[in-house]
Amino acid sequence: MKLVDIFNDRYEHIGTEDKKIAHAKGLWHRTFSALAINSTTQRVVLQKKAPGRYTFDRPDYADITVGGHYQAGETIPEGVREVHEELGLHIAYGDLYPIGLRQTAVTLAPDYIEREFQHWHLIPLNVDLEEIPLADAEVTGLVEIALDDAITLASGSTDAVPACYATRTSTGLEYSEATLTTADLIPNYLKLDQLYLRLFVAARRFCAGERTHVFW
Repeated sequence: MKLVDIFNDRYEHIGTEDKKIAHAKGLWHRTFSALAINSTTQRVVLQKKAPGRYTFDRPDYADITVGGHYQAGETIPEGVREVHEELGLHIAYGDLYPIGLRQTAVTLAPDYIEREFQHWHLIPLNVDLEEIPLADAEVTGLVEIALDDAITLASGSTDAVPACYATRTSTGLEYSEATLTTADLIPNYLKLDQLYLRLFVAARRFCAGERTHVFW
């Protein structure tokens, strides 16, 4: 059992519940989410999840760099443990750049209702793709694309951009070059409130030296 804090729709704490039950019943809970941006090369990193993590069939989309649930009792800064767990990098919360709180509700399957208060951050990560250990077995790989290409792809101006891949194999990580297409992206993040586009634009503003906190 993995307990998470439960809230009402005004973000007032009302108790705890098992994470699976929270999704089955559509109870409000909170998550830590982050997009990694290399401000030197102006490239962003997305992650590929391992199959079988959900109760429903979900394609192997290119998801946001880091994302996970806060455990019951955790503070907002303590969510940074997700960066270490998924990427294998030790980064302090003070090195992140918070960009806002997103309240979202979507039914992904009859037994999987996502009602979340998502705490969003940018991870300034000026390292090469090959320097990311990728510690979590639930993450099968990473995808790195140029920030300008990411914005073009998310805005619908093109349907494919060049990409660098780090893919987990039985012998370690393998690196290759290919393309990333709109079909590789999570449909809700493209259409519902243009999450990909908003994040990529926030990353571009960050690289330009703008320090606006909330971007929703």
